[in-house]
Amino acid sequence: MPSVCIHGHFYQPPRESPWTGQIERQPSAAPFWDWNQRITAECYRPLLDAPIVGPHGEVVERVNCWEHLAYDVGPTLLRWMWDEARDVHDGIVAADRAATARSGHGPAIAQGYHHAILPLCSEEDRRTEIRWGLADFEARFGRKAEGLWCPETAVDTPTLVALADEGVKFTILAPHQSAQGEDVETDHPRLVPLPDGRHIAAFFYDGRPSRGVAFDRWLDNGEGMAHRLASGTGLVHLATDGESYGHHHRHGDMALAYCIRTLRELGVPVVSHGTWLAQHPPTEVMGIREPTSWSCSHGVGRWSRDCGCGTEDGRWRPKLRDGLNALRDAIDEWSMPRIAAASGEDPWAFRDQYIHTLLRDSGLDTGQDPLAGREDEALRLLLEVQNHRLMMFTSCGWFFADPGGLETTQILRYAQRAVELVTEAGGPDLTELLPTVAGLRE
Repeated sequence: MPSVCIHGHFYQPPRESPWTGQIERQPSAAPFWDWNQRITAECYRPLLDAPIVGPHGEVVERVNCWEHLAYDVGPTLLRWMWDEARDVHDGIVAADRAATARSGHGPAIAQGYHHAILPLCSEEDRRTEIRWGLADFEARFGRKAEGLWCPETAVDTPTLVALADEGVKFTILAPHQSAQGEDVETDHPRLVPLPDGRHIAAFFYDGRPSRGVAFDRWLDNGEGMAHRLASGTGLVHLATDGESYGHHHRHGDMALAYCIRTLRELGVPVVSHGTWLAQHPPTEVMGIREPTSWSCSHGVGRWSRDCGCGTEDGRWRPKLRDGLNALRDAIDEWSMPRIAAASGEDPWAFRDQYIHTLLRDSGLDTGQDPLAGREDEALRLLLEVQNHRLMMFTSCGWFFADPGGLETTQILRYAQRAVELVTEAGGPDLTELLPTVAGLRE
């Protein structure tokens, strides 16, 4: 009999205006104000209390699917939930605690903070994205994360080394990211070797059920989905966007509830990665293909070059990447020496700690705020420059076909705000380095 692990990757990009901190109305999300509200109503909240309906239309059982899923939730989404959908935020955290109490290992894992493509980040940014994601997770869930979801499952060796450096035990990858490619057996995790002799565990998810949920209408019948999963051996492990369960597929939350109940009736254990890893420590060593991701067949080309994914003309993508990299370098050249002088500490390490200031601002005081006791608005302004320039690398800015769409426009707004903050802090005018939608289309 197999064990089943159903992983949901839940994520929304930061949508707030960099000037007001509020999400402006998004007409495409009607009848809701914005897409966060709409997807919460269609997916995140229903998964807390998904109904199972009897033969006469009556609700015979309700299932908290969050307690049975394995999942990662984007920190920027959780931050929004904290302010705008606290019941959902707290329900997700409570589900992790309930599952942890049962098995000793929680189903939730961390995520890179701003959903940047880690192999394309500078070494310093990659470390910050991981450290901020882990710190945010610990502040919300009350425990250290055992695993971390790399945005778009994008990895290379430096990324895995950075995860191991922070104590991360495992990550989740697509089968084609293994050294064996699609032929890899996915019923058990592997140890990926690192250059210094260490290893990190990787779960290569099973492509067949993952595609079944995402694209092949498995969610039309939750009971049928359960029987398909129960026919496997070892660990049957699937991973999809969590929004499949109610947003991408209407009533997907109900299908998942039926699937969970049916698996329970069949006696099939539904497990988390941490539980499986503790019970079945991996011994087989396997390398990865790098750099790779789950949503680009050209490695990480979708976020750096005209690779053909998602658009007939992606010539704007390298322009955006190169332009933002140049802006990053100019901002860092000016701001980091000033952070070092004002803080008296290593500026990159000080920036890594700034997440605790942001958490305290939102009401989650970790006791590690690097600005606590400092009345230094100039230093805070310099760190806000860095916060906004980190946000301009959110992966969604490259993902879709139109550089004039919501996602690319949003990261350009963060870039513009970073430039404005440099000027407010007494720095040079970097406006000429700002990429523009018109320039990207040329």
